[in-house]
Amino acid sequence: MKNKLDAYSLNVKFAENVIGELSLNKETGLPKLEYNNDWQQSGFAISPSLTLDNDHHNPVAYNFLDNILPEGDARLLLAERAGVSEKNVFSQIREIGGDLSGAVTFTTNSIEQEAVQPAFRLLSKDELESRLDTKEYTGLLTWDDKPRLSVAGVQDKLNVFINENGEIGFGDGALCSTHILKFEKKNCLNLVLNEYFCMKLSVAVGLPTAEVEFVRFGKHPALLVRRFDRKFVSDKKQVFRRHVIDGCQALNLPRDFKYERNLGDNRDVQHIRDGASLPKLFEFSKSMSSPAQSAQWLINWQLFNLIISNYDSHGKNVSLFWGKDNSSFTPAYDLVNIAMFSQFKYVLAMAMGDEFDPNDINAYQLADFAETCAIDKKLLARSLSNLTKKVTSTLTAGTFVQDLIKSNDFTEEEQLYIDQLKDNIVVRAQYLNSQTSMISTIEV
Repeated sequence: MKNKLDAYSLNVKFAENVIGELSLNKETGLPKLEYNNDWQQSGFAISPSLTLDNDHHNPVAYNFLDNILPEGDARLLLAERAGVSEKNVFSQIREIGGDLSGAVTFTTNSIEQEAVQPAFRLLSKDELESRLDTKEYTGLLTWDDKPRLSVAGVQDKLNVFINENGEIGFGDGALCSTHILKFEKKNCLNLVLNEYFCMKLSVAVGLPTAEVEFVRFGKHPALLVRRFDRKFVSDKKQVFRRHVIDGCQALNLPRDFKYERNLGDNRDVQHIRDGASLPKLFEFSKSMSSPAQSAQWLINWQLFNLIISNYDSHGKNVSLFWGKDNSSFTPAYDLVNIAMFSQFKYVLAMAMGDEFDPNDINAYQLADFAETCAIDKKLLARSLSNLTKKVTSTLTAGTFVQDLIKSNDFTEEEQLYIDQLKDNIVVRAQYLNSQTSMISTIEV
C-alpha cells in the first residue's frame, strides 16, 4: 500500500483505526481494497470474500461498495452530485463514506486532518415538513450542500441522529446517524402504515425485529427506524458502530443480483437464476457462528414473509452482524405486505423451491423449499404451524390492533386500512396453516 493518499485512494477505518486502503485502478475503473499488516494480524475480513490475505479480485471490492450505497433515485442524485456515472462507486464512497451501514468508514487525508468533534445540526419539524412538501422535485439527498442519504434501498430515506432530548437532526464527527426516517411516495399511499403494522406484528409474535415508530411531519407519515448497527452513548457524546453486511455482500453479489432472477421475469430470461436465493443463504448459514440458530432464523424470516405477503424479501433485505468471533443475523427489517398494493408485481424475490408465484405456494412448494434448502420437513411444518397460529391469534384477539390505534393518532381512513391489512394477513395465515399437515408426507 502507498504511504500517502492521493485522489485515487481513501483510508479504510474500523472504529478509530485505519485498517487499510481503498484505491481506484485508473485503467479498469475498479476499486481495490487492501488491509494493512496490523489488521491482517489482528483483525477480520470485513466481508467474507474480502479476505485478509488481500488476494481477492477487484470485482469483490466493487460488490461490497455497490451494496452499501443508495439505490434508485438517491443513487442517481449522488452520482450526479459527484459528477460521475452511477457505476463509479469509488467517487460516491468519497462523498458519503463517513456514515455508511456498519462500522467501516472511508476517509480522505483532508477529513483525517479535521477535528473529529461531535457536531449536531438540529432539523426542525417545520423544516423537514417544508422539504417533504417538495421532495418529489428536490429529493432528500443534500442538506446544507452536504449529502446525507447513505442507506441502501429504493424507498425515500433520511439518515438522522436523535440526541438524549429526543431532538432530530444530523450528526457529524463522532455523531453519526442513529435512526432512519422512511417516507412514502405518491404512488404508494399507506406504505409507511403498512410497514409499521407488519414490523409491530413481527415483534408481537416473538421474532427479532428492528424497533420502529409511526411519526408525522405535517401531512407526511414517516417510519422512524432505530438502527441496530448504532448505539449512542450520551455521556461520551459518541455513537458506537457495529459492523453489518447484507445478504448480497455475504454472497459476493452486486446489488443488481438481489433478486434470484437477476435478469428479470421475462420468458426468455426467467430461467436464469444467478442472483441471491434461499438455497444460497441457507448454505452460507452453515458457516456462521451458530449454524442451527441461523438456519432457524432464516426459516422464520421466510415463513413470516409468506404469511404477510412480503413478496419483495430479496437478498438485500436480510443482514448479518459480522465480526471477528461472531456472525449472526440482525433483526428483521423492511417487512411490507405487497399484496395490498396493486401496482406492484406479485412475484417472489426468491423462489420457494422452483415457484415464484406467491399464489401457487402450497404444501408441495413448501416441501420443495425444504428439500432444496436441506431443511427437515417436520421442522418446517412445525415452524409454519406455530407461526401461523401466533399470527392468527395475535390479530384476532383484538388487543394488538387496539393498542396500535391507541398509541398512534390514526385517521379513520388509516384505521380502515389497518382492518383491511389485518384481514388480508389472517386469511393468508389460515391458508398456510392448512398446508402444514401435508408437508412432511410429500416427496419432491
